[in-house]
Amino acid sequence: MKITTKTGDGGETGLFGGRRVRKDADFICLVGELDELQAVVGWCGVEARGDLRKILDRIVDDIYRMMSVVGFEFKCPGNIQPIDESDVKFLEGEIEARQEVVENLNKFIRPGTTEMVARLHIARTVCRRVERGLVEVMGNGELKIAAENIFKYLNRLSDLLFILAYERETAG
Repeated sequence: MKITTKTGDGGETGLFGGRRVRKDADFICLVGELDELQAVVGWCGVEARGDLRKILDRIVDDIYRMMSVVGFEFKCPGNIQPIDESDVKFLEGEIEARQEVVENLNKFIRPGTTEMVARLHIARTVCRRVERGLVEVMGNGELKIAAENIFKYLNRLSDLLFILAYERETAG
């Protein structure tokens, strides 16, 4: 695979099927935001151990699947399992298992108490931006398949990232 093709020098990028689109197309921007989210979650995973590492690894893989679907113009490539209800349930289970950590939360959180807490909060804010990007793409009518599970997943993911950060902040 050749990395530098010079075919994007004019502001266009190639899609899987060969079609060329502007690099500022909403769904291309969404792929870029998902790419950033995946990188930040991966960065969180660098320092993570145990269950946290397993959770973050799963999330990185799930985001890759989302990027594939969005980058394929919202059609799911045959070799990719689309995000489905079981993926959303995975996040909901992780949230439920940690819900008591935030039950009495009654203040704003100041990110940055530790490196990991700061990284998780960055991931959370990037995830919220991806959610807004998905809403924008949906609003522009570019959505070719139902993105309901992707939206649910991103919404739950930002909640889980908040809880994971708060859990680490209060742990010590």
